[in-house]
Amino acid sequence: PQLGVQVLWCFIGPNSAPYMLHLGMGHALATLNNVAGPITGFFTGPIVGATSDSCTSKYGRRRPVILAGLASTWVAGMLFSSAEYFFSGDAAVFFAAPMYWVMDVTINILQTPHRALVADLASDEQQVPMQVVFVFFMAVGNFLGFSIMQIYDVPVEHMLELMVGICLLNTLCIAVQFLVAREVPLQREADAPKKSLCAPVCDVAKAVRGSPRLLYHLAAVQCLVWVGNTAWNI
Repeated sequence: PQLGVQVLWCFIGPNSAPYMLHLGMGHALATLNNVAGPITGFFTGPIVGATSDSCTSKYGRRRPVILAGLASTWVAGMLFSSAEYFFSGDAAVFFAAPMYWVMDVTINILQTPHRALVADLASDEQQVPMQVVFVFFMAVGNFLGFSIMQIYDVPVEHMLELMVGICLLNTLCIAVQFLVAREVPLQREADAPKKSLCAPVCDVAKAVRGSPRLLYHLAAVQCLVWVGNTAWNI
């Protein structure tokens, strides 16, 4: 399924700013709006990961989160890509811009459990090879995402059609994943203390507070790299 997610990232990454320009947003704001991905991912990824790790659903730890991410991505993707059909002029811009941020959140919800599911199902000896395979399919997804943009001369004029096709691809990939992957539900001990709804946030905060200084350095570099790749890549 990460293949489908990567197709989605590869598609909206280079097309979000041209699409906002197409709707009438100024050049500076259209480019700056691209920072939505890194900013939302910084907060969404750890929280969703912690929530998934502690999920006790009978369907497994990853499936409920993946399904929620897929459904929300469908909704946000359709609303974002069809803004010009619902509104005109500035109203379309004011609707599409925040919806782009919402869609970035939903995509992060969708993608976060995929790598964790691979780690859950692989044996100790398979961990590294499976992560290599995971990255390989990400590369294939990037190639497909670029290829999809060649269908139309001006992709942003066909945003809705392309978004529907990419969401259908993600749905197909996840359907195959659900048929093949067999999760073992997390069984919490009967005498284990119940965690509050804020527990994932608190767990992430504790992990960050206790991390070595080198990790903060790497996080800062990664942050600057992603801001550079998104806000100033046009």
